[in-house]
Amino acid sequence: MKKTICILTILFGLNAVSQNLECRDFKNGTFIMTIEKPLPSVTKITRRGNNQTEVLLEKPKELEDMDMPSKVHITLNWIDDCTYTGKFNPAKNKLLDYQKFINDNGGILVEKIKIEGRCFFYRSTLKLKDESIIIDGKICKE
Repeated sequence: MKKTICILTILFGLNAVSQNLECRDFKNGTFIMTIEKPLPSVTKITRRGNNQTEVLLEKPKELEDMDMPSKVHITLNWIDDCTYTGKFNPAKNKLLDYQKFINDNGGILVEKIKIEGRCFFYRSTLKLKDESIIIDGKICKE
């Protein structure tokens, strides 16, 4: 009997941990965003519908001398549950040149690669006139 209860408890726990998350589960809440390349960074994201606040937790050493705010506000335009564009919100941020450049070029397009466990793996693209800058990362539910 004890063995049966123990097995049921483990199975229930595994089921709770391995819930199948969908794109819509990443539209609201608090998340940790991790980027490995080109420069590793860790950012805490708080997202409510079309509004996102990012707080840089780990700044790449290569960018320590760069004037980067530790907190930024981004406006999201949802294309579908898995795809959106993000632009820096000029009403809540004093935009730096690189932020204006991103906004002037249509913002950053974020597309789902896959959802695995509690993480949304994505590809972000900044489209320029002659090229695109692409960075892959992941956003995990806290």
